[in-house]
Amino acid sequence: MADIMLRPDLKTAGGEVCDIMYNGEFVGTLTLVYRESDRLKGAIHLEKQSITTVNKQAVYDYAQSYIQDAIDALGIIECEVTVSYSDYDFVIATDHAIAPTTFEEDFISNVDLLHDDELDYSWLREDISLQDEDTYLPVATEPLNMVEELKQQHGYELVIVSETRSSVEYHVYDKESELIAEASLHIYGSEVIGDISWKFDPFDEEMDIVTELIVADFNEEQTDSFVFHMIYNGETVDTVELTHIDMLDLMDDIQSESDMWIPRRDDYDIVLVRDDPDTLSYEIYQQTHGGLPIGTATVDISSRQVTGFIDFRELGDSDDRELIATLLLEELDKEKEYETFNVSMLYRNKLIDEIMFETEHYH
Repeated sequence: MADIMLRPDLKTAGGEVCDIMYNGEFVGTLTLVYRESDRLKGAIHLEKQSITTVNKQAVYDYAQSYIQDAIDALGIIECEVTVSYSDYDFVIATDHAIAPTTFEEDFISNVDLLHDDELDYSWLREDISLQDEDTYLPVATEPLNMVEELKQQHGYELVIVSETRSSVEYHVYDKESELIAEASLHIYGSEVIGDISWKFDPFDEEMDIVTELIVADFNEEQTDSFVFHMIYNGETVDTVELTHIDMLDLMDDIQSESDMWIPRRDDYDIVLVRDDPDTLSYEIYQQTHGGLPIGTATVDISSRQVTGFIDFRELGDSDDRELIATLLLEELDKEKEYETFNVSMLYRNKLIDEIMFETEHYH
């Protein structure tokens, strides 16, 4: 029987962060933030390079039992814990914080992010080097098409399972060889119409990737237009209509935005809307998105190991989220002295990013 345990990393009156160990090896992280007799939120992230899909269910069962015990002990009324199984996108930490660990060294390179008079932040991110130490944002070594980058990240594969003169059916698999979507398409002369049925509620980027894979499989000289109905749980969540000209224009726009867009600090406002004894709540506004907030941040400040999460209403990209985390950190500097700040980022109740800051004061 496998040996599964939680190794405490940070533990406070309002939350905890634990390393998940499987047969003595690190496989992921459990993060919980709670308020006794009220609410618990958190995330379980398993590192897919460290544990197979066959063994991950045993870890989920163990973690779920642990969370249930916490709910019973604290008298929790409302609980929500998101679960993810993927590679780490990036980690932010100081050199001191990562020195004792070894698992990051296999796939992350150290990058200096920012130095000021009082604090020293270091940022880790896979396969990225920072060329300008005076900026908050990473500089890509070479421009990549945004959809191509996402395609490489997800590793989607398109497989034909049935084909006739007037129809074709595809299965779409992720890089773990798990079926994520099925496409049933009908060909009417130069027009292709059909349904793409998803196994989960897809993001726009995921639908774009699958759309591009299918369009690329057709002869552009023989096909003029495509209509795809994106279906999840029997309901149409989106409809994609395009021609080859639309597709070329779309890819040009994506390339241009990918090459030219750099998030600006003055485009965002972080506004404190609630100040409880142990919890701060912020609304996050982006001027280019009008007067409604694009996300809400909730931060537990009951200890010097500050934890929190951001619920995004607009997904944005990783550069936007990195800048928002940094701006939120600056707002926390006004309210609380802290040693670490760990923030989880959610979109549609899915964990999409997790960032940790540590501070080092100079005398």
